[in-house]
Amino acid sequence: MENDSKTILIPNELCRRAGIAASWRPINEISIFPYEKRSYKQKDGPSNFASDQPSSIFHVRHEVILFHPILRKLVNESNANFLALQEFVAEKPPDSKTEILKMSRQYRSIIRACLLNLQDDIAKTNITPKEKQELKDYITIFYSIECIWHLCEILFIDVIPGNIVLPPLLDWVRFHFPKPERNAATLLSGDTDNLDLEENYWPTVFGNFLQGRMNVVRALLQQHSAAQTAVFQLALNVLKNMPILNIVPVSEFSLRWRHWTAEIQIKLDAKQFMSNRNLDLIMRLIVGEESAWAEMHPHCETWYDFLAGWLFYTEPTVKTFELGRFADQSIDRMRVKHHLKHLDRVLLAFMKFDLFEVIKEIQEITDNGWLVSHLTDILFHSGRLAMLENEVQNFSSEDLRESFILDYGTTLMGHKSLWQVGLSYLDHCHKDGLPAIKLLLPRVAFDSEAKATNIISEAKNRGLNKVAQSISKILAMRSLSQGRLGNALTWASKSQDRLFISRIADKFLQEYVDTGEWRCIDMLDDFGSSMLASERLIFLGKFIELHKLYQAKEYKECGELYMSLLNSKLVPQYFWSVLFDEALTLAENEQLVFSSDQTEQIIYRLEEKQNIPELVSSKVYLLRLALARNLKRALMYEAQLY
Repeated sequence: MENDSKTILIPNELCRRAGIAASWRPINEISIFPYEKRSYKQKDGPSNFASDQPSSIFHVRHEVILFHPILRKLVNESNANFLALQEFVAEKPPDSKTEILKMSRQYRSIIRACLLNLQDDIAKTNITPKEKQELKDYITIFYSIECIWHLCEILFIDVIPGNIVLPPLLDWVRFHFPKPERNAATLLSGDTDNLDLEENYWPTVFGNFLQGRMNVVRALLQQHSAAQTAVFQLALNVLKNMPILNIVPVSEFSLRWRHWTAEIQIKLDAKQFMSNRNLDLIMRLIVGEESAWAEMHPHCETWYDFLAGWLFYTEPTVKTFELGRFADQSIDRMRVKHHLKHLDRVLLAFMKFDLFEVIKEIQEITDNGWLVSHLTDILFHSGRLAMLENEVQNFSSEDLRESFILDYGTTLMGHKSLWQVGLSYLDHCHKDGLPAIKLLLPRVAFDSEAKATNIISEAKNRGLNKVAQSISKILAMRSLSQGRLGNALTWASKSQDRLFISRIADKFLQEYVDTGEWRCIDMLDDFGSSMLASERLIFLGKFIELHKLYQAKEYKECGELYMSLLNSKLVPQYFWSVLFDEALTLAENEQLVFSSDQTEQIIYRLEEKQNIPELVSSKVYLLRLALARNLKRALMYEAQLY
């Protein structure tokens, strides 16, 4: 969990000689390449290291542990909980404390499930030593996260009756240090004869004693071979009479506790437990004897494990605001002040109610921002984060929350399958979320049109039409490079880039000029209003419609459409020869297609375009003959009408 910097070696001779430069790549990657640094005073010219040999480019990626298959499940499940919380608070319920506490516990259950999955994976036989160590590191990280979240929930989210913090604090220690209870269960479930001869008998007794599990302690003492002796019976009776805080009011409990400890002190002064050193030590611990508690240090794994047991017997009614002071004393007693680990510092900051220090410390946990973003979010919605606004000038709890969620969402955007999860976090950053999406969404890598369609859909849902159009253009260019003209035209039409659409429509028309055949013409039927995006596309669509009318033998409509194209300004210069070929076909049709006026218009247009290189003189001659015959037919037909 410590934040250690790393040195990365670039194995390249050219980089060593020339120097290097770096450039960011989407989204958590840096590209490093050879680069000669030059001053603006130097004369512009080729680099001294330029050559015709290929150069290497090195990609350095930041490790994101959340991208591990097991942890991706944590990401998805916590995302559902995050969105549920945002939806709940958006409704602005009058009393939200109970629901927020429920959400907090759901987060903890997600972390616990993740830990169980990691432990299951580490037990597999086909795992390599490197993978095993990696999983152990993840278990350490998420065990710490669970421990931190649980304490935060107790002190900042849950409501503690009377601010008496010891009962939930003791539950916290019991949950995270289950070893004494497990050992007791193992001892009591086996052969109980001569149980006290077991090596871990008394360590188990003291472990459960420190956690306040008095029923377990009495059960173990009753299995001692000397359990029927006077000193054991006296100790069992004393422990049985211990007052319980949750049963009676605090004032009455305090009175009973003082009487109970006073009676024990009298018995200690009378040397009634001297015949058994361990029983005597238990009684001395109850009355708070300093030397006795000094002997407990080896039985405690951490200072906060010690703290809970010490407070249970010496300050059972400790209040939440007093916890920080006793935590410092516990650290001094355990002599670990100069050996505190990262987890220790976070827990100490929580007990001192120093949220600034808490947030500072949890940012350094190498979980890629999962904890700091979700914990800050739930503290913000519970109203706890806003307390800092009264302490610090110009501090905004909302801005702090958003900055962490923004970073976390940006991290997830770098993964090929978690980018949509990242989007859902950025959606809840009201200030900078949409601008970030606008920058990041076009950088999401896609290797299929299905994923690209997904990205486009997400962009349109957020009103980012230019992003959607940009991605459509990329897909069109890919299809064009692969020779898939129909697909390229479909995507180009979605990009709404007029020049690009015209360029692809030109390729369709040019291909027809060269081969006399169409490819993928049926897809134009689905274009609808998209046909209006480009004049060249309009011409392509109309010309194909002309062919369909001819095939359907709707010659009159075909002729009207032909004249519309002829007189428009949509015809490309290279396509006039093809258009005149169509006139030849229609003019020679058995059914009269062109009227005399229309025929004259075609003749006029032919004379106007006869110098076009694409028009072959032999075709011009044939077309003139066909048009002359058509004009004669048309005049004769029209004369009969009058």
